[in-house]
Amino acid sequence: MRRSNFTLIELTVSIAILIVIAGIVGVSGAAFYNGYERSLRVTERLKQLMAVDNLMDTHIRNMVPFNWKDDEGTSRLVFDGEENRILFTTLRRSYGDRPGALLFIRVFVEDEKLVAEYSPYPRLPWLEEGDESMPVTREIIAENVLQATFYYAEISAENSDSVDFLEEFREEGNSVLPLAVMLKLEFTDGTTEQWLRRVAGVSKNSTFGTRQNSNSGTGSESTGSTAASAQSSGSSTGNSAGQNRIPGRRPGRRPGRLPAAGQNQSGSRNPAGSTTGGGGK
Repeated sequence: MRRSNFTLIELTVSIAILIVIAGIVGVSGAAFYNGYERSLRVTERLKQLMAVDNLMDTHIRNMVPFNWKDDEGTSRLVFDGEENRILFTTLRRSYGDRPGALLFIRVFVEDEKLVAEYSPYPRLPWLEEGDESMPVTREIIAENVLQATFYYAEISAENSDSVDFLEEFREEGNSVLPLAVMLKLEFTDGTTEQWLRRVAGVSKNSTFGTRQNSNSGTGSESTGSTAASAQSSGSSTGNSAGQNRIPGRRPGRRPGRLPAAGQNQSGSRNPAGSTTGGGGK
């Protein structure tokens, strides 16, 4: 029986086909591997951005003014805003065996990592190192962070209708919190991301963290209302003075009204139409 052998042309064609198939498989495998690596990087970056977003929403947005006395007995604001780090007090949900509803946080960059330190006890900014015996929980918020920059919004000194963003907001020169905090992160790959959140209790009309100019214009209105009340009824001057202090009234309660002519303060008319609470006929 005669045995047939591969010719040189057939062998060359077979090798060429194998090379083409190997090339296709290699390119497809490389594309799949690169896509997988890229998806991992995007997923990890998304997790980090979500962690920073959670930090801004949960803690920066719930930042509250909190004072503590120093060694000399002076009440000082527990807040320190620097360009590359921040220390503040925030509110948290209190339940179980937690010490309280306040949480003291310091955020900074260390070894190309955005780090947040949490403590249930006050971390005083005027102490250089603080009390190392206090329990502190460290959390890495984001990695591959080259620099973190904080900006602090405050009413402009030149125009009260505009806002300036300051690179520092130290507690030595301020008795209130900034209006808002902006965080800008620069990553090692050259990309940048930024967040802006308004802090709690700093609005002009709030009683919690009242701004310095929150009472402007209300004093004259209250005085005028009190004077008018005194002219209307001498017996109700004290009540009207207390009722017309609008900035200090309880939420949800409207200031009281003076009794109308011919009506006593209990809401009933006197038989003779007298405006006094006594027994005039």
